[in-house]
Amino acid sequence: MLKPLPKDAGKDQRGRVLIVGGSLRYPGAMLLAARAALRCGAGIVTVGAGRSVVDALGGQDPNVTFFPLAEAQPGVVATGAAAQLQAAIGEKARAMLIGPGLAHAPGTDDFVAAALRNARSIPTVIDADGLNALARTESWKALLPAKTILTPHDGEAARLAGRVVPAGGARVAFAERHARDWGAVVVLKGPVTVVSDGRKTYVHDLPNPTLGVGGSGDVLGGAVAAFLARGLPPLAAAATAVWVHGRAGGLLAGEIGESGALATEIADALPRALREIVETG
Repeated sequence: MLKPLPKDAGKDQRGRVLIVGGSLRYPGAMLLAARAALRCGAGIVTVGAGRSVVDALGGQDPNVTFFPLAEAQPGVVATGAAAQLQAAIGEKARAMLIGPGLAHAPGTDDFVAAALRNARSIPTVIDADGLNALARTESWKALLPAKTILTPHDGEAARLAGRVVPAGGARVAFAERHARDWGAVVVLKGPVTVVSDGRKTYVHDLPNPTLGVGGSGDVLGGAVAAFLARGLPPLAAAATAVWVHGRAGGLLAGEIGESGALATEIADALPRALREIVETG
């Protein structure tokens, strides 16, 4: 699925990623996702967040660009800020990730719904509080852009589906069924991660406690968005990201052990995992 970058690849060919989310409670989630997207080859990554969140994060990572959004209150994005995203999407963004660190406050569910309506033409990854916002929104399936990837863990998937995620091998059938029902690629995260579009399914069956750390899911979301922005179809982008993320965890386990790896280190190990794939592919 993943090919080497062309020798003359510039920022646009590598892909521009827009990451939307953030709050004063969870400001680091977007930076982790942005770092992962850059480590997976994205040409430009822009973080769209409330103005006070951007003010708090400015300068934390010089590799990331920021797009301040209007706020209903400090750290809470205003519903009307969804219209502002049109400008960011219009700046040649080729993939959007929405949800990391967004938290829940009055108006955030409406903001997510409006942002998705405005992003109908852009491949979109929905994660974390973006998924929780959907679960609280009536008829949310109609909001999904044409190329959508949902990346829930079991708890988030249960809220979306209205039923508990089964254990063991039945998780595969659950992911396949709901991918068809929701019209999206589903990445059902866990020690064994299932990736399905309802017709074709991949199972990453390499449990690794190194990845069981806060922020690891944000890293995966950023990786998925980067591969979407590079031009991979949604199922290929999701499966590639899951494999690369898992391999990065495996590399860290071999280097420093299964305990103590940070989400930032998982993100920084992604290029080494990518190099293995490209060199042996």
